[in-house]
Amino acid sequence: MSWSYSGDPASSTRDLVRFLIRDTDTADQLFSDEELDYLVTTWTNGYEAARNAADILAAKFTRQADTSKSVGDLSLSESFAGRAQEYRELAMALAEQRNRLAPARPWAKAGNLVATENRADAGVTDFRVGQFDNLRTI
Repeated sequence: MSWSYSGDPASSTRDLVRFLIRDTDTADQLFSDEELDYLVTTWTNGYEAARNAADILAAKFTRQADTSKSVGDLSLSESFAGRAQEYRELAMALAEQRNRLAPARPWAKAGNLVATENRADAGVTDFRVGQFDNLRTI
């Protein structure tokens, strides 16, 4: 498995994802190039790929146990809960950033906009009284 980072997030989507999830340290590699390429191919948008990578990292660090060892006066502890929480928060922040960069837009299927199909006298309209009523009985 290979790992690379050019230092220029504008050069490739993979580098953008690495930059966004802070996987830029050669000594602490979080994803291989192949894993990031898979995420980039699956999600196509760099921010979506990074958000999913952060979710994966949160799950990874959640699985790892917190450890604590002591020998005499010397103690060593390692906690992954903080890293898991950090990546959960990062995933939410990346989703918000993606929505700011490319907000959702309402759209309609062109065939539904033809005026002859929406005739009120025939009862074929896009809107009707009570369209949001919950008719299910509990």
